[in-house]
Amino acid sequence: MPKMPEAQEAFWHTRYTFEPYFVAGRGFDQYAPAYLLGWQAGREQGDSQQGSPSFESQENELRARWLQAHGSSLLDWAQVKAAVKAAFRRTVALQKLEEQLKPLGDTAKMGLALVLQAGQSFAESSSSFLRTAESSMANDALRRFSHDSHKLVAELEGLVDGNSLQKAIAAEEHSGLLVRLRRVWADYLGAAATETLSGVLQRLQTWLDRTERIAQQALPSDVIKLLKHHVLVLRGHVEALQWLSRGPA
Repeated sequence: MPKMPEAQEAFWHTRYTFEPYFVAGRGFDQYAPAYLLGWQAGREQGDSQQGSPSFESQENELRARWLQAHGSSLLDWAQVKAAVKAAFRRTVALQKLEEQLKPLGDTAKMGLALVLQAGQSFAESSSSFLRTAESSMANDALRRFSHDSHKLVAELEGLVDGNSLQKAIAAEEHSGLLVRLRRVWADYLGAAATETLSGVLQRLQTWLDRTERIAQQALPSDVIKLLKHHVLVLRGHVEALQWLSRGPA
């Protein structure tokens, strides 16, 4: 059977403890085979050309498949059904977006890739900063959003192919070189490079600015809907973090 892409596995690894079906004490290894099954079923449904995908129409078959290939998971079907369904629906939705994005020109693809790059840059810088940051209202708020931001990045990864991302990185060769040099220096020192809250907020602002720009382009309606949701989330956190970092007047 095909293996789930690393980006999809990383998405669920980040999100599974926040899902409504998660039970405290259960590790990711107990849910991972369920996400794999849901992803496989979603891909198969998308390739079958049999009309609108339906999880319910396949539930009996998926239950049987779970009994035969549940991997290292000790959970029964009732305990993983919701996880399989979540992965199935996400996979089908991403495939639909992929089909809509195929006709897009290079400009639109590059724009989406630059948004993804900005999101990844924020995720990297915020993680670096929070490793040594002391507790404060601004830092605690950033820590909560930094964790949730991985979902936004994962959704963007579903829209961007590898070639577009590589072109976007090449288009910002200078800043990319600085990032690589900083990593080398950090490795040499044996510690993460120093980040500041203002630097992290600047990267978050860049992410918001790029998302607002691409959301104004002629893109498929589902993509525009997703990007506008990202704009609302990012704008809210930019304003909140900027206020918290300054402190009340």
